[in-house]
Amino acid sequence: MESVTDVPDSARLWPLVGRDAELAAFDSALATPRFRGFVIAGPAGVGKTRLAEEWLSRLPGRDVKLSRITATEAARTVPLGAVAHLIPASVDLSDPVRGFAAVSAVFAGRERAAQHLLFVDDVHLLDTASTVLLRQLMDAGLIRLVATLRTGTALSDAAQALTQGDAVRRVDLGTLDQEKVKLLLESVLGGTIGRRTLHELFTASQGNVLYLRELVLGGLAAGTLTTDGQVWQSEERLLARTPVLTELIAARLGIADPRARPALKLLALCGQLPFPDLEATTPLEDLERLAITSTHHDGRRAVVTLAHPLYAEVLRDELPPSRRRGLLLAQAERTEGHGLRRRDDALHIASWRLAATGTADPELLTRAAAVARHAHDYQQVVTLLDALPEGYDTSVGLMRGEALRELGQWERADDVLASVEADATDEFQAIAATISRAMNLLWTGDRAETALDVIAAARARTRNPLGRRLLHVNEGVIRVFSGEPSEGLHVLDLELSERIGEGVDVDAWLWGAMAKSIGMTAVGRVAEAVTWAEQAYAAHREVDEHALLSHPAASVPPLALALTEHARIGEALEVGQKGYDDLILTRTPGPQAWLALIIARAELLAGRVKSARRWYAESATTASARRQSKPQRLAFSGVAMCAALLGELNAADEAMARAEDYPAVEWFPGEDYLGDAWRRAARGDLKGARGLLLEAAGLARFTGHGPSEAWLLTDVARLGGAGDVTARLGEITKLSEGRLVALRTEYVRALASQDPDLLLRAAKELGQAGLRLFASEAATTAASLWSGSGRSRQAAGAAQQARYHAASCEGARTPVLTLAESASTLTPREQEVALLAAGGRAGRDIAQALHISVRTVNNHLQNAYAKLGISNRQELASVLGIAVSRGSVE
Repeated sequence: MESVTDVPDSARLWPLVGRDAELAAFDSALATPRFRGFVIAGPAGVGKTRLAEEWLSRLPGRDVKLSRITATEAARTVPLGAVAHLIPASVDLSDPVRGFAAVSAVFAGRERAAQHLLFVDDVHLLDTASTVLLRQLMDAGLIRLVATLRTGTALSDAAQALTQGDAVRRVDLGTLDQEKVKLLLESVLGGTIGRRTLHELFTASQGNVLYLRELVLGGLAAGTLTTDGQVWQSEERLLARTPVLTELIAARLGIADPRARPALKLLALCGQLPFPDLEATTPLEDLERLAITSTHHDGRRAVVTLAHPLYAEVLRDELPPSRRRGLLLAQAERTEGHGLRRRDDALHIASWRLAATGTADPELLTRAAAVARHAHDYQQVVTLLDALPEGYDTSVGLMRGEALRELGQWERADDVLASVEADATDEFQAIAATISRAMNLLWTGDRAETALDVIAAARARTRNPLGRRLLHVNEGVIRVFSGEPSEGLHVLDLELSERIGEGVDVDAWLWGAMAKSIGMTAVGRVAEAVTWAEQAYAAHREVDEHALLSHPAASVPPLALALTEHARIGEALEVGQKGYDDLILTRTPGPQAWLALIIARAELLAGRVKSARRWYAESATTASARRQSKPQRLAFSGVAMCAALLGELNAADEAMARAEDYPAVEWFPGEDYLGDAWRRAARGDLKGARGLLLEAAGLARFTGHGPSEAWLLTDVARLGGAGDVTARLGEITKLSEGRLVALRTEYVRALASQDPDLLLRAAKELGQAGLRLFASEAATTAASLWSGSGRSRQAAGAAQQARYHAASCEGARTPVLTLAESASTLTPREQEVALLAAGGRAGRDIAQALHISVRTVNNHLQNAYAKLGISNRQELASVLGIAVSRGSVE
């Protein structure tokens, strides 16, 4: 996808985010009679000055006089140098007592104001004479002080007296948490920030606003932080620093004892070191007090790391290649001298030797790769194994192929796995390679048939019963994931035991259990699906060390999907979002796009349309970065649907244009029609939208995906076709034990009946299940029906419920809501004509679409104008909530 690298204007002037409590504390202090001073304390870069400036900018209009002092290292060498501009030249300060009296008289005689505020930036840099003078003026009630103070610096007695005391309010400003960093970045960039990029920027900056700003500006300038129009993303593991950031970090490191510099550089190269390796030569206590290093325990061993990830980058830049090589080899020998007592010692030594010399002992590299694979660091696995001599050991080929697959290097993975499959001397090694290769083929586009052929060929040449069974399980997995849930379940029900038992291939069982849960969800065995998904997730966590499958969070998508279809929306979102963050933390990209899709579906069902749009966009961007084509049509269609529900039709059109670049996916068949249907509906073409949805529902029915068919038919009902789909939804409900399908059916039956009591009952059940948008629609329709029959009290109660549910829906507007509000005024045919007209369709086009004459269209329009008290189409669009944009739907 195309990227945009222009720097947004908002990125140059950063807003204040996440400091509401501190601003409120300012206001409270200012209103307190005993208030004499307000101190904002914190480390460099957290935004102390920015916060003070924001508050001071709000003072105009108040009875306050403001003066400013900027303390500097240069000014502190001159007594009273920082405050000289506030003291008239006629005042003689050589005699402190008389001088103070003269200054006090000057301040007291100035223009009278309720308060005289003096802002001192970096109060810790004030000279002693200035500090004493300001404290005296504070105590005399002549000034009120607002000051910023950098923590971690030694303060003189005078400075402590100035910034402490009962009349001085202090706020300690910390770094921003990840949620506040997200709000700040999206405000600055003017768009959604990808969750991986958010994680990387937050980790690199640790919430320090100054560091964050320089990382963002550096990324924008270098073109490594870009947007595809949906989501801002950085290139993975590639954050650009600015010269300003480098200087800031260098200055921070410069306060450390010079004797610690060699140890800090060694830490920068090695990442972490045992406490005893540094203790004898390095003042570690001082470094920890200065927050340059930190110590934590890994089991019984104390380990030292740099306190900030950016410190390592700056320190490494100071080392020439020859010096780096020497330090790394010396540390490798030192660690080897202790004996490889810990599991990750092999990984560290191999990585250090590889970085220093480009090679290492093959056995060591193999052991290190196994450790890296256990940590799900697939890039490290590939780096280590690529350093092995050609043809060293085919047994590591499977590990290499798996890692390449996880990294989305599909073609290279297929080459490696096919080679292992052909060269394997052990039958089970060949089977493992076949299974892995088949899964790689499955995810590389429309290649499910090729994957099944690979499995069939392997079964034909395999004689071992257990091997044949493993291949059969894999066939079931592929069939489920490629849109044949019933066929896949037939195999998995036959071959897969309920738990991982002795002698069972762990990886095959995990793939089978996940596929079985997804297949069960697709065919309506939802309660069973939840149970299987929970078992798979728990088992994955237990056997993580032994499984070749990716991180246990890879087992979350089937669970989140099953919970969603069981109408346990809140649980689905909680499990899904935690799993997604775990995938980011462990750099496991494979399942991310799919899990983002499932979270988006749950958010949409919850009625949070903007949140759903973010997740659909996240899915599209993540899939693009990994060259996954399968999720993208669904993801962009989801973006289009959400944009249409928000009235952003141009954005909906652009998203659908992107969706059409990708093939349909076997998961959620027909759901990729939703974007096109809803953008038509947003323009008033309800008939066209219903036609698309019915076609899509037919696809879902053909492949046996009941929940997808139920979704599509529900939307047909929401667009005016409830009577046409009620019977089929009833049939699906009989075949499905999922609570969500049952709720959909009851809602559609209530819409078809136009019975306000049934609608309000449906609204209550939908609201309790967290389906807020549906609940709002049902209650709105009930209110309209009661209003039309003159039952104003019941109408008011239903309208109140509708507003309550709509408040959670992030501004979504649907035809059910707009039509219900006009139902008591317009006839069904008048509504249909009015919606098409409001969407920009010409009278002749409306007549052709509805199979009526142009004169009849005009008559219906005139009737609608008269009943609604309007006179033109623009007013009609406003009344009906129809968005109008450039272009039209073909």
